[in-house]
Order: sequence, then structure tokens, then C-alpha cells
Amino acid sequence: MRYDNLIWDFDGTLFDTYPPMCRDLRAAMGALGVWFPMEELLARFTSSRGEVLAFCAAGTGMTAEQTDQVYRAWVAEHGQPPALPFPCVPELLARFQAAGGRNFVFTHRSGSVHTYLAQAGLTGYFTEVVSAGTVFARKPDPAGNEYLITKYGLDRRRTLAVGDRELDILAGRSAGVDTCLFSAAPAKTAADYQITEFAQLAALTGLPAEE
Repeated sequence: MRYDNLIWDFDGTLFDTYPPMCRDLRAAMGALGVWFPMEELLARFTSSRGEVLAFCAAGTGMTAEQTDQVYRAWVAEHGQPPALPFPCVPELLARFQAAGGRNFVFTHRSGSVHTYLAQAGLTGYFTEVVSAGTVFARKPDPAGNEYLITKYGLDRRRTLAVGDRELDILAGRSAGVDTCLFSAAPAKTAADYQITEFAQLAALTGLPAEE
């Protein structure tokens, strides 16, 4: 294979979490009497969480931090929204591991990432999951990538970081690994590769053909 290690982002990469997160954010803001169009929230969430919180804050008269507190309180009351892996992700994880590769996660999400992975039966496909914003600095800081590279002796030349945001790409490049942007449409990016669906990642990583 071309790569022995994949370092995955979680939200918007492994799991299609942005739409349900936006629905919860919209409901939380709606409880305050302010309703935002879903497409407006989703476009900003896809860029960054900070951008969508700032957008909502401007529309409600709150600060971004206050908006985040309202959203987190909503989730605490109603629970994490259900979300599924993107198509082909479970099969790709299994094939990559079976071929001798190792999967890792470096995400901004905290403990709930383990719940999502367990519910989808995917926990066993990952060597380790690390969270930015808790132990490690948030992306584009490469601290989480560097931790995984050092702990597991990963060959940077045979490691690929996969994410849906440019901050994922910048974190990977800063760690000296190749990078792949997952995006539904072509985007301006510093990534080494772009894919629009995960079936394309099999060829990119050099996975053996399925028998």
C-alpha cells in the first residue's frame, strides 16, 4: 500500500454529523425566538464551528460564547443527535485494517466520539482516538498528529491525514504528513489530494483490490 496509517477527522469526515448538529443548533436558537435557515447554518458549520456560533450570536444579540452555552445546554437536555458514518466508511476502515494499515482519529469532539463509534460498531478499527481542545491544542495546531506519530513511531511519508476542513489539512501538513480533503465539491485547498466520496480513497491509499 502507499500508506500504512490514516489519521481521520471525525465530524464531517467519518460521520455525517453536521446536519443533525445544525438542526439542534437551530432548535436551540428557535427556543429563544430566533429561527435561522438550515442552509445558512450548514454552510457556516462546514467551515468552522466558531463561524456558525458567531453568525448565530450576531442574530441573537449574544456573544459566541453565550450562544455555545445555549447550544450545549440544549444537547445536554436532549442528548447527542443520531448520526451515521458516510457511505463506504465502514468498509474502507475494515479493508484498510485487514491489509495491515492502522486507523487513528484526531478530532475536536470530546467523549461522544466514542459513543458514535461504538453505536456503529467501528471502535475496533481504530488504534487510538485523540481529542483536540482537551489534552491537545485545537487544529490547525498539529499537536494531536505529533502525539500519534511519536507514540506509534509512524512513518510520516506513509501517513495520510484525512479531513473535511482546511484546518484538518493545515494540521496534517504542519505534522509533515500527506493530506486529503474530503469535500462534496472541488475546493481551494493546500491538501495533496481531494476526494468527493470515500470509494476514491481505496485507490489513493493503494488498497489491494477486493476479491
